[in-house]
Amino acid sequence: MPDSHDGAILDAEDSRWLERTRSWVLNILVLDGLSILASALLVRWWGPVEADVDPATLKKGFFGSLFACFVLARILLRQLGSRERLAPGSSRGRRYLQSRVVTAALGWAALPLGLGYALTVEPTVQGIVPYWVAALLLGAIALPRQSDLEGFDEPIPRDSEATP
Repeated sequence: MPDSHDGAILDAEDSRWLERTRSWVLNILVLDGLSILASALLVRWWGPVEADVDPATLKKGFFGSLFACFVLARILLRQLGSRERLAPGSSRGRRYLQSRVVTAALGWAALPLGLGYALTVEPTVQGIVPYWVAALLLGAIALPRQSDLEGFDEPIPRDSEATP
């Protein structure tokens, strides 16, 4: 039976891909939370690490990397999850899942950057917060929405019907 939400109806296969994608992204968000906890504990217990690089240069490098990570995740979400790329029905669900999971995974990649920043530049929990926010924001952006899969002319064919 088709899934309905706010009056819109999704094909059963579309609903399965939507739920599978939601599950993957939520798992990455849980990993984000555990990584945030681990990084907070590491920053509190572990002292600052000495680096042979100017702290101002390191700070610019870490924030530049954070910015690049965020922009790359947004570009990949727009490109991999575009309506044109999702239009062919045979692998729409798989491409949709990839676009969302890649975005959430790039959000997680901000967390090790933040840990590096906190350990080398600013050894406080306050210094790592922008990285935490970026990871959680990209995870939230990656959460699938039913409207993403609505309005296609043909439903996603079953895996047995898809051509290799």
